[in-house]
Amino acid sequence: MLGILSFAQVNIQSLIKPGTKLIYAVEANGMKYDFIVTVKALNPALVFDWEMTDRTGNSGTITHTATAMVSANTMYNYFSPGPKTLDDNTISVWLSKNSFTGLTKGSMNVMMGMNINESLKKMGMVVSDEDKDDDDESELKIIVNGEKETVEEKIAQELNAEGRAVPEGAFFSFYNSAKMPIILRMNNGFSIVLKEIKTKG
Repeated sequence: MLGILSFAQVNIQSLIKPGTKLIYAVEANGMKYDFIVTVKALNPALVFDWEMTDRTGNSGTITHTATAMVSANTMYNYFSPGPKTLDDNTISVWLSKNSFTGLTKGSMNVMMGMNINESLKKMGMVVSDEDKDDDDESELKIIVNGEKETVEEKIAQELNAEGRAVPEGAFFSFYNSAKMPIILRMNNGFSIVLKEIKTKG
């Protein structure tokens, strides 16, 4: 059984390189549209072009600092057209190395800003979550170069002081790779879900 499951899962780390497109389905303000990320550079810091299909000209480029890739704990989620270099504490679409480590080791929670200019929230792993029993919490179905694949995901939820999930709180999922911890899903006043990866065409 384990062999079958692992065979079906795609290795995102091997797919993402300059030129790769990540296509997310967005639901925000009663609208549905795509958020398309095209990777331009991964080292020494992440650079990507982006486009929202909700209106013409809604596109730009995000450049991260090398420091942000290591230690940023605030997410940049509300995009404005044009080029933008994020500060050392802000990251987008990816998790920083420190946030990934905090969520996957030790206490398995971190303090994160889910949007800029918002107070930090305790985000962490919840071992059991009755609310999502009808979902497959560990796999996300996506299209890779036209083929149906599954991706293993880890889910982080907003936690209260007792370490329990906050009802209707923020949550996101991410790919379980220290080298490529991309956001797969997020819900925080809007929702995005990775639906497709294109490495060619």
